[in-house]
Amino acid sequence: MKKTIAALLALVMALSLTACSKNETKKLVGTWQYAMDLTQVINEEMAESYELKDLDSAAAFCVYMDFTVAEDGAYTLGVDMDATGESLTGYYQALTPVLAELVYAAGEAQGMSREEYDEALEAMGMTVEEYISTIFSAVDMGELLTLMLGSDAGTESTGWCKAVDGQLFMAETADELDAAGYVAYTLNSDGTMSWTDDDGQLSGQLTAQEQELIAFPMVWTKLA
Repeated sequence: MKKTIAALLALVMALSLTACSKNETKKLVGTWQYAMDLTQVINEEMAESYELKDLDSAAAFCVYMDFTVAEDGAYTLGVDMDATGESLTGYYQALTPVLAELVYAAGEAQGMSREEYDEALEAMGMTVEEYISTIFSAVDMGELLTLMLGSDAGTESTGWCKAVDGQLFMAETADELDAAGYVAYTLNSDGTMSWTDDDGQLSGQLTAQEQELIAFPMVWTKLA
């Protein structure tokens, strides 16, 4: 999962061609958010960790990326740790029925029936669901996210961009924009922005698994 986040940041920084024509950057000013669905990845990791054949749950987990463009073309790109933390909390909350079964299984392995386990929890003034919720409340989601995504997950990538004729050019400095690479973009009627990679130049830099996770078109939602 850490490699996937790094791949997305590297993907955006690895763009390389030339810019010209009408500058449309001001149309992109504001903050845009992309939701990268990592549900399958975290489900597989959970199933492996708890020796489950399959994880059948409605739980979903997304890593949210924020792309902010200023009036002068400066941009920042990074993981929205707050939104991603909320997604992770929601994921674990949705997993409560699955985790409850794991708690009961652990009790049975120690010779305690479900009824006995429920009675023990009742004596403590809680149900098995409340017990699991108590465990979650003690978890520092920020630290957990850092462990999952890497110590640099909260670090923002910065640079300069220029939108020209449906092409978004990005570079580390403004002086490099004329020799920078681009990703094709479209401003959609519903207010979203799509990044496309018709020639496969960008997706070709990803592994097969990363291509499934970072699929084009990448749809960005305008936040502000």
